[in-house]
Amino acid sequence: MELQDRGKMHECQEKQLAGICRKLLDEGKGDVILAYAGGEIENSTIPLFIRGCGEIERLKYDEYCYPNLAKYLLENKGKTGIVAKPCDARAIAMYIAENQLARENVYIIGMECNGMKNMDGSLAPGCCECSVHVPPLFDVLVKCNGEVVEREQYTNTGAPAGYEDDAVFNAVTGESGNAGDDNGVNEDKPLEDKSLERFKKELDKCILCFACRQACYGCYCPVCFMDRTMPAWISTDPGMGAKMVYHLGRAMHLAGRCVECGACERVCPSGVKIRYLIKEINSFCKDVYGYRAGMNPGEYPVLAAFNKDDKEIGFLRSE
Repeated sequence: MELQDRGKMHECQEKQLAGICRKLLDEGKGDVILAYAGGEIENSTIPLFIRGCGEIERLKYDEYCYPNLAKYLLENKGKTGIVAKPCDARAIAMYIAENQLARENVYIIGMECNGMKNMDGSLAPGCCECSVHVPPLFDVLVKCNGEVVEREQYTNTGAPAGYEDDAVFNAVTGESGNAGDDNGVNEDKPLEDKSLERFKKELDKCILCFACRQACYGCYCPVCFMDRTMPAWISTDPGMGAKMVYHLGRAMHLAGRCVECGACERVCPSGVKIRYLIKEINSFCKDVYGYRAGMNPGEYPVLAAFNKDDKEIGFLRSE
């Protein structure tokens, strides 16, 4: 898609989005709407909390709206509207599945998405291989061409009515292509090098600042295991051992829960790229159990549930 076409597409979406926000506030359907505003730095965006129609003029929606806003829902009480790209909507679905959020307390403004960009114009982490272009969960959808689709009838699980046989299903299963088609480069494709040396090389960059944890939708524990002192999981000298404990522990905590938004790599000040570990676990969950995180809020995370018919994989020999 040409840059000019992408700009026009986001202008159409932004115009419709402003109208939807104004309508929600006028009708009293939300105390606050989580959206985006332009940042002080060129090609950057910041979260915008819209509480009155006068703030809508600050609203911005373009290809640099890559932050995942879902985590702010955990801190807000009352009815909340949110502008949700597919990865945001998947995070919201996971919050609902994990009983962290009540579906009736959130109004989801879904945004069809063909990928977001970093400030330098490159595709944001996670967007290269993304095949989910339409949010799997929404109350109203703003398509790339500016068309607004109302979706008010939901099943008991919270999934959109007609999910299994319409364009929404085609988009979330990847039938519509992926964002990497824009430049023909897929930097996040499955990597052949899975060696310990590669893992250590990435860990050498890590300064244990925990920025990835803070940005991740799935890290919402009141006290992280890394911050506990009884027992102390991390030594006063953050060497290779402490880094392995953190990154492997975090990978296990996100097993079957990662929504592939790429926030962890995007915020890392040292350029650590260990998302491939979690992607491997996601692939395992999809291949073995047919599960993909955040696609259905009525489906509990597969590795957090037990079924006697589950395949015996891993340390146990499968038949």
